[in-house]
Amino acid sequence: MARLSSTLNQDIKVISLVCFPHLMSHAYYAAIPPMFAILITAFGITGEFPFTKIGVVMTVFGIVTFVVQTPVGFIVDRLGARAVLIGGIAIEAVAIGLFGVATAYWQLLVLAAIAGVGHTVFHPADYAILSSRVSEERMGRAFSIHSATGYMGFVFAPIFMTGVAAVWHWRASFILLGIIGLVAALLLLFQSASLNPTKNIDNKKSAEPSEDISQMSTKAGIRLLLTLPIMMCFLYFVLHQMGGGGLRTFLVAALGKMYGTPELVAATALGAFTAGSVFGILSGGWVADRFGPRVMTAFATLVPAGILIALMGWFDIRGALLIGILALSGYLIGLLIPSRDLLLRSVTPPGSMGKVMGFASTGSNLGGALIPVVLGFALDTLGGHWVFWICALFVGAAFFTFVTAKTRFSS
Repeated sequence: MARLSSTLNQDIKVISLVCFPHLMSHAYYAAIPPMFAILITAFGITGEFPFTKIGVVMTVFGIVTFVVQTPVGFIVDRLGARAVLIGGIAIEAVAIGLFGVATAYWQLLVLAAIAGVGHTVFHPADYAILSSRVSEERMGRAFSIHSATGYMGFVFAPIFMTGVAAVWHWRASFILLGIIGLVAALLLLFQSASLNPTKNIDNKKSAEPSEDISQMSTKAGIRLLLTLPIMMCFLYFVLHQMGGGGLRTFLVAALGKMYGTPELVAATALGAFTAGSVFGILSGGWVADRFGPRVMTAFATLVPAGILIALMGWFDIRGALLIGILALSGYLIGLLIPSRDLLLRSVTPPGSMGKVMGFASTGSNLGGALIPVVLGFALDTLGGHWVFWICALFVGAAFFTFVTAKTRFSS
């Protein structure tokens, strides 16, 4: 009983230490868009396309993250996750904080690039630490809490940024958000011993490199990433972002164009979809720990979610029913995420979680870059119905990547 209590307390501490910086990483990514209009005015951005120009700041952020994240995963496996995580949150916090003292547009671009570099560490380092330090019987719940805190960062950032800007100044909002991240970095630094994998006797996968793993060649690591199960996990991230992320991006616009849905109702439905996703992720941790990464779980979540999303393209669903269907769709999609993470862990050799998660999760960056063009074109030329049908198609297609990764690895 004493040992059980000790491991539980250890797991809670490790999960808390890792998830707080993860929340901040998502908050940093979500902090800039709500300030677009303010930044355009503050930096005197003029011309025919001011929002396009300020949007380039986020494009730079995203491209740098996409390019650098997989190499950072290799660094995590070679040098260890703790130092990389601490350095990453510190770099991103400083870069975002310096947005508050920038005086020229080009400085925003440079800071966005630096923030993008810092942003790359979280998935490789976080999953390497959780995979090595958390007890096996709680791994699914650890992954679920980790994912849920990311969503909470997306919710927290717009409220914080606009609130501080309203009562104080927009520069203060960036500076204060940066300070919070530095607090997270200091907390990790002072508690870094709690992330030492040698203290966990229950896990076989280490967040620090073994001698064999540290000698793995880059070519061998690349060959690992190109194996079918891991490529299927990468493709899952792409399709998940294009389906669920695309729906979050274009839901309000599509409902308004198709059915004239009031913006407040559409925004409430979007909030229900996001909230449903968070509750699904948290529930999915228990499912993953109980059943593991089963194909039946993927079928029972992604297929119904895809059908529900497709129905909204066929029928003018309104009011409470609209909100309920979107909440359920989000819940089902979120429910599978911890099982997805367990599947990725199961196909990853010991000591390679950094590079594998770093590579696979770049699929979200790729999907996020592709889907606005696809759905924007559909909305302009084919009609809002196609937004739902395309998103439903991607959600359903993700099921086949899950099945392929699972069955090919098992065989």
